[in-house]
Amino acid sequence: MKVLCVVGKSNSGKTALIEGVVPILKKKGLVVLVIKHAKEFDIDREGKDSWRIFRSGADVVITSKEKTAFIGRIPDDLDTLIEIFKDKYDLILTEGFSSSNYPKIVVLKDGEDLRSYTNVIAVVADFNVDFQPKFRRDDYENIANFMISWIKSACPSPF
Repeated sequence: MKVLCVVGKSNSGKTALIEGVVPILKKKGLVVLVIKHAKEFDIDREGKDSWRIFRSGADVVITSKEKTAFIGRIPDDLDTLIEIFKDKYDLILTEGFSSSNYPKIVVLKDGEDLRSYTNVIAVVADFNVDFQPKFRRDDYENIANFMISWIKSACPSPF
């Protein structure tokens, strides 16, 4: 299992990049988890059973035929989240967590300076950047292939 952060400023295209590469990675046999950082969010509604149960003090799993959600009191620390999920996934992508020490693919907006990011392994931008490898925003196939090569070089496995 490897962790790779997709980082960049707000509205830089991080979500679009993840949406574009995940189907390709899955088609190639990888089991992928995305951990998204958010300042605040709600996935439940006041008054609903799951909301009431969570409010009583219990963690809650809501499940249906199509999807499952966990509502719990887990710290939003990335290492804690990775520890919980690491054994179930070949690749954990994060959206955000730019201050972490994990390797990063940086999605740049026009004119943005790359120097504010650490541990950069690739850049996605539609303008000239002095960094290799650099991919166009819509180059999902090559970005996914780069991710797979990176996983294999860092952690050989039978993909």
